[in-house]
Amino acid sequence: MEAYQTLYQPFQPTLTSVGQGHFGLNLQVHKPCLALSDDVYAFVEVNTDHPTMYPIVPDGTNILFFSMCSESFGGTQSSILDVSLNSGGGPYFGIWFQPGRLRRFFNVDVSEVADQLVGLDFLANRVFLSLQEGLYEKASFKERIAYCEGLLLKHTAPRSFPDKLKYAQSLIYRESGVINIAQLANEVDWSHRHLNRQFLLHTGLTSKAFAQTVRINHFLKRCYQGTGSYLHHGLDLGFYDQSHILKATAQHSVKLLSPISQQFMSNFYNPQP
Repeated sequence: MEAYQTLYQPFQPTLTSVGQGHFGLNLQVHKPCLALSDDVYAFVEVNTDHPTMYPIVPDGTNILFFSMCSESFGGTQSSILDVSLNSGGGPYFGIWFQPGRLRRFFNVDVSEVADQLVGLDFLANRVFLSLQEGLYEKASFKERIAYCEGLLLKHTAPRSFPDKLKYAQSLIYRESGVINIAQLANEVDWSHRHLNRQFLLHTGLTSKAFAQTVRINHFLKRCYQGTGSYLHHGLDLGFYDQSHILKATAQHSVKLLSPISQQFMSNFYNPQP
């Protein structure tokens, strides 16, 4: 089995310079220490000086999300999640996990909370139930990162991550989500059913839904980067035509957003040719 080291780079339009300006956000993003780099994509801190929305597009990842007065775990999203931010609730701090890697630290079935924001009691870990209190005793983003990294490294016992699942994910990333699932199962030497079971347990999505999420996320990134035409990006990623692109993006529920978020996200999902 060839070992691919392709790393996933999830894309969130809200965190771009355009998104920050539209929603009035001040953003800091920091990569984790080397020991956590396979499992944690980044630490994020967001501030706002007025109440605003924070739309999160599906990207296959999970996040532990904290404010001064609340804490939550974000299950894997199949549609855009519109989070309301209050000016007095920040700084908002997040531990952003790579797809499937939350289970390296918490023995949970991620599929149980797909498309939900739930309390940290879902993680069944006493140490992390008190994370919010210790987190906001720290004076800076850098200190909060160090505090979280210490907890992740010291108070949890990282579980092994299935090599075949890691390989399957790397193939999906390499192909930007444009992949035949039956061939993928054969490549990693798992049955189709077992492949789906492992993807659901670790990522909260079936193998097909995960690949589709990666494809749409990659499409949004390409549109934002502005290299080539809108239709070209779609054709290059396995979409047949413009109507196919619109149908696929509509499945991620743009219309469920607040008006201000809907207007912003529509610019990403329906860019001009």
